[in-house]
Amino acid sequence: MAFVSFAAVAQRQDANATPEQRAEAQTKTMTESLKLTEDQQKQIYALNLDRGKKMDELRNSASQDRSKMRESMEAFNTEVSKILTPEQQEKYKTMMEERRNNRGGGAPRN
Repeated sequence: MAFVSFAAVAQRQDANATPEQRAEAQTKTMTESLKLTEDQQKQIYALNLDRGKKMDELRNSASQDRSKMRESMEAFNTEVSKILTPEQQEKYKTMMEERRNNRGGGAPRN
């Protein structure tokens, strides 16, 4: 697995928030941490929103397929990397590794 996304962390923090609210909060956090440009903010918000909606669908489905959730996270991280500068990518990767370590290892849960 690549690294845990901001979206996954933020969604656990406020499961009752709408995808729009989570996307806004996640984008704000990423903007502050990574010094996103206005154009990057718009692109990241769109990714956060799309992913939030997909994750809600997966969580609300009968199967709650964790492999599909992981695939969604990996796809999100790939798209985020396309938007960020190389310097931002390194900082993002470091931040995700720190979050995963603080969570207790980040091993996939099935």
